[in-house]
Amino acid sequence: MEIEFFGVRGSIATAGPDTLRYGGNTSCVSVRAGGRELIFDAGTGLLPAGNRIRPGQRVELFLSHLHWDHIQGFPFFRPGYIPGTDVVIHAVAHEGEYFKPVHDVLSDQMRPPTFPVGLEVMGGNLHFVDVPQNTRVDLGEVEVRHAAVDHPNGCFSYRVDCGGRSVVYATDLEHGESVDPALCELARNADILIYDAMYTPEEYEGEVGPSKRGWGHSTFEAGADLADAAGVKQLILFHHDPSHDDEFMDGLRERAAKRRPGTDVARQGMILRP
Repeated sequence: MEIEFFGVRGSIATAGPDTLRYGGNTSCVSVRAGGRELIFDAGTGLLPAGNRIRPGQRVELFLSHLHWDHIQGFPFFRPGYIPGTDVVIHAVAHEGEYFKPVHDVLSDQMRPPTFPVGLEVMGGNLHFVDVPQNTRVDLGEVEVRHAAVDHPNGCFSYRVDCGGRSVVYATDLEHGESVDPALCELARNADILIYDAMYTPEEYEGEVGPSKRGWGHSTFEAGADLADAAGVKQLILFHHDPSHDDEFMDGLRERAAKRRPGTDVARQGMILRP
């Protein structure tokens, strides 16, 4: 299993001299396992992720949810335009007034006046799958499971298991007063937990600026609590706030490692092999 980070930022892409070391692309993480190419989320990091895919290579794209910073890279996903290349787009179907099939959401964002051409110009073999909630996706040796998390309009965390190795991708979630039992079970004994730590505890509580309670994101302390409860080997912080520059992220990394030794902060281009 090999995990590569192509986009680590939350909400909006943040490119510039102050974010060079950690990166400015929005959410996109590749997991290569069992001869499969899995990509989690389609933020602006999907462009560089797609540029390394070979023509004819099958890609399994899993979307945690359909907010814009997690789908805005899809119109620029090169494999989607290559005839003979299979791209399977998975999104978990859920109940609620905002639910729409994943095909319709991705199609809607590629229509004038917000985009010059429609989904029909993509010449690859696109397959759209609305995954029933609480079911798993089996891809040969690879198993993908999910759990619902607390985020406006709904969101899902994913776990990938293959050959005795495991990674959990848990972004865009808000922690409660105690560890979420469903997420804890999803992360049980995982090798790596990629976790939304968009805010510091001080930002979340409103000690620095307005309170971020109810905004649908979490902190490194809550991530460490979850990792401890689930017996996770390594915690990786993810979905960085666009206002957090490299210097700020250095300090966050140091604080998080003191709270839970071995914790690291996701950086664009980082590769992990559990």
